Amino acid sequence: MSAVLAALLLFASTLVVWFVARAAPPAVRVQLRFAAILFAALAAGAVAPPQAASAVALLVLPLALGVLALAAAGRFVRAVPSVAGGLLLAAICLAALAAAITGFATLALVPGVGAIFAIGLICAGRFADARLAGLQGAAAALSFLAAAAAFARDGAGAPLLLFCAAGLLGLTLALSRSGVAVAERAGADLRDAPIGHRKA
Repeated sequence: MSAVLAALLLFASTLVVWFVARAAPPAVRVQLRFAAILFAALAAGAVAPPQAASAVALLVLPLALGVLALAAAGRFVRAVPSVAGGLLLAAICLAALAAAITGFATLALVPGVGAIFAIGLICAGRFADARLAGLQGAAAALSFLAAAAAFARDGAGAPLLLFCAAGLLGLTLALSRSGVAVAERAGADLRDAPIGHRKA
């Protein structure tokens, strides 16, 4: 498959994510849409000359993965404090910028892979109470891991874009599905509670 077609598929997946994310909690929705914008930039950069495409990928990929890790933590565990999250993303940006300037891809891949493992562990922890969401999230993490491996081997080519599209869609579905399930469970718990114990 050509890189142009793969870029179009990734861009289309970002549009789908924008609308699917409406089912996620507000903070997670913002993070998912921000990640979608970053992946759209990756898709646009992929049609540039190889050197420019690789530089865009080094800048965008680790940052997008970091944002998705924060979204997964906020939905499945608890929200990361804004200061800590901002510092984390700033550190990732600096590493990505250094990688793009020097061409030393490891500087960007290490934080990106770290974010992937964080996503996988967080989603795996939901197998007990949200099996489908946990499986979708874990599969998305595997897709992102394959994307990182594809970039390390072949650069910003079609495999990277396709694996990113699969991971982005899978994780968005997992986080959005979980949000619906939690809302329904909270409503059920409220209906089943004694009248004297219901919140006003």
